This record gives sequence, structure tokens and C-alpha cells, in this order.
Amino acid sequence: MKNLSLGIDLGGTKILGIVVDEKYKIISNDKVKTKYRLSPEEICRQMKGIADSALSNAGASWNDVKNIGIAVPASIDPATGDGLHAPALGWKDLPIKQTLEDVFGRKIFLENDVNCGTYAEFKLGAGKGFKNVVGYFVGTGLGGGVVIDGKLLRGTRGVAGELGHEVVKMDGRACGCGKNGCIEAYCSKTAFGKQFDKQIRKKKRSSIITKYYEGDFTRLKSKAFAKAFAAGDEVTMEILEDGFKALGIAASNIATILAPECIVLGGGVVEGVGEGVLPFFQKSFDENLFALKPGDIAIRLSKLGDDAVPLGAIFNAVAKGKI
Repeated sequence: MKNLSLGIDLGGTKILGIVVDEKYKIISNDKVKTKYRLSPEEICRQMKGIADSALSNAGASWNDVKNIGIAVPASIDPATGDGLHAPALGWKDLPIKQTLEDVFGRKIFLENDVNCGTYAEFKLGAGKGFKNVVGYFVGTGLGGGVVIDGKLLRGTRGVAGELGHEVVKMDGRACGCGKNGCIEAYCSKTAFGKQFDKQIRKKKRSSIITKYYEGDFTRLKSKAFAKAFAAGDEVTMEILEDGFKALGIAASNIATILAPECIVLGGGVVEGVGEGVLPFFQKSFDENLFALKPGDIAIRLSKLGDDAVPLGAIFNAVAKGKI
């Protein structure tokens, strides 16, 4: 095998690696839980291990790899190609790119994880056929991405598209980024977990989500939300409804600024619960639109699932490798 590309998604809960051929067909993958309390170098070594496993699963070697793209939950400075601020990992102003290249011994191309996911959905998934697409990915945190006229919007120091840190309430809930009132503090697994803790531990409400409790509600997996939601659990329904109504308001603000043709909703929570979250989001979004009518902007669920982010990382690496 020759001219393979490797894509890695470094997430708050998992690391996923995929190997694709020249036509972007996925030929192998592997994933592992992200280990906490590790140094950046140790996490980079964990990524290298996943890359080794994915290549082994493909029956390939490093000699077959032409491009390496890595997606991280951080803004990427276009001038340096390095990461800026990754609240989900506790990283700030660290030389992530250099550390990765030292560990891999290869040229690495970095990009923000949800920029990657949004771009992959634009190229191959739910946003295909549109020129202007906004993506929201609800995972451990809340990430965003913006494609304008077929190109990722990066902005000053690569911070464009950090939609999870749009403030939706003055002096609102504390966000992991250090600010207050960010939409991420209302619609993310971490935010939902804090609300479960409040409702179950402090208000003593009953919820079947406790079946999946492992000592920290903020560490609940997406499948736990999906199962509780499908069972009609009252607390789960309320928490997700409130979160996705808040996201609808945030998205309507972005629609006022950018007026995209399509908004893609993805990430673990959306993929787990599926269309169940759409009525909450859509109603709130429609009610808060300015100058646009409901239906003017297409709302789509992600089609690529977990593969969106590492695929986007590969697209980024291929494009930048040609420059």
C-alpha cells in the first residue's frame, strides 16, 4: 500500500485514528479512551500508539503514509500551525505541534477538531451541495466550525468558529474556558452532567441515568443520554430540552451574522439521541430568527459520525501538504 493518509481525532473522552486511501476510503481505524492527568507529551505518545495500531490493522507501515492530519480541541494559529487554547485538556499556549512532530518523527498538520468535522460534512456528508455551512458538535464540550464559499473560516489567530464560546447569558454559568455564560456551559456533555448532579444529588430527583453513574456525572457517555432519553426519563428529557433550546438561540444569532445555507448538528450526544433533539433546537431556532423564515436555512444531522473529525484532519493535511 502506498500514498495512505492518517487522521487522528484527539477528543476529551477518546482518541480515534483512521487510515484512508487516495480516494478517502477508510480502510482501518482504532480508538482508545483519552487518559487524564497525563502530560501533553504523554498524550501525544498515546496518539502515536493509536496511529501504530490503525496502520497495523490496515496491514500497512509508516513507509506507506504520505499525510498525517491531527484534530485537536484547540484554536490553531494559521501563522504557526500550532494550538492555542484547549480548555477540555487543560492546555494553554503549549507548543502542541512541535511536541507531536517530536513524538511522531514526521511532519504533522494540525487543525481544530470541529473545523475538521464541519469541513468533512461539507465535503462528503450532511453539508454536501451547500457553499456556506455552519457546524455545531455537541461532545464533551461544544465545538463549532464555519465554511464560507467552500473554505474554512479561520479568522485572526485561527479563533473564528469557536462557537461554543459565544456568550448567551450575561453573568451566566461558569464555562471551562474561564468565562461565564458561554453556550458550551448550557449544551455539552459536561454541562448536562452538572445539571444531572444538581437534579439528582442536590434536588433528590429520580432518574434512570444513575444506572450509568461512575462517580462523576460529567463523565457520562453519550450512549447513557441516548438510552435514558429513549426510555422517556423525565430528568433527561428536561435537561436535553433546555440545552438544545439554548443551542437554538445561539445558532439563530450566528444565522443573523452569517446567514448560512445549512447548519449541521453533530457530536456524540446528537449521534446518540438522534432526531429526538431536533424539535427542541428547531423551535427555539425558528422563534429567534431575524429577517429569515423557518426553512430558509437547512438543519441537518451529521452523516459521517465519529469519522467526520479525523477525515477533516486528513483533508486539511492533504491541502496544506500541497502548499
